[in-house]
Amino acid sequence: MGNALQISKKRLGIIASAAGAGLTALLLSLFLSGSLFAAFPIAGVGGFTISADEIEGADFELYPVLGETEENPVWAQAAVELGTAAIDGLVLSKNINTEDALGAYGVNSVDVQVTSSGVVEGDELSLRVSGIDSEDSQFAGLQVQEHYTDNPLNVIDLEAPELTLDNPELNTHFLSAQSIGIPGLQVQVISNTDDGSIGGF
Repeated sequence: MGNALQISKKRLGIIASAAGAGLTALLLSLFLSGSLFAAFPIAGVGGFTISADEIEGADFELYPVLGETEENPVWAQAAVELGTAAIDGLVLSKNINTEDALGAYGVNSVDVQVTSSGVVEGDELSLRVSGIDSEDSQFAGLQVQEHYTDNPLNVIDLEAPELTLDNPELNTHFLSAQSIGIPGLQVQVISNTDDGSIGGF
């Protein structure tokens, strides 16, 4: 039993190393190109989408992590930390497949959407993402640093005192904030049926 557990951990370490190294290379090349990657939803990964007209942030950090997703117990992700953020035109959405549970009633999926009528402001935001897409990205004082370590998740990180993302979309698996204000909050649950969509405003 003990040996099997050790083999499992070793295999997990190899997978984590490969996934972390691959994710690091992708994030680095795509962030520096100014146009980031995404295809939402990412097949086989899961996630909810955060989109906006513009995101302005301060004290930005990005580094590789392993985390849970809808489809996988362990998956390579990017941790994004922001000291403060101002999000204009926020839309947080999640499409839930309900075909197995509600297909007999003609409800194939449900869309849950959270929107705001103003600028969302938050402090100490923490996200875990597996995809970022932005029409344009501007960083002030960007620093990319690699580290001498045996842990591939600590090999590289990105930091910037300020960033601005235009029309971004993030495939997100986790979001937390120490404090956040959402003016004009609206939550909609829309059922997608064989006869069209029902619900919402």
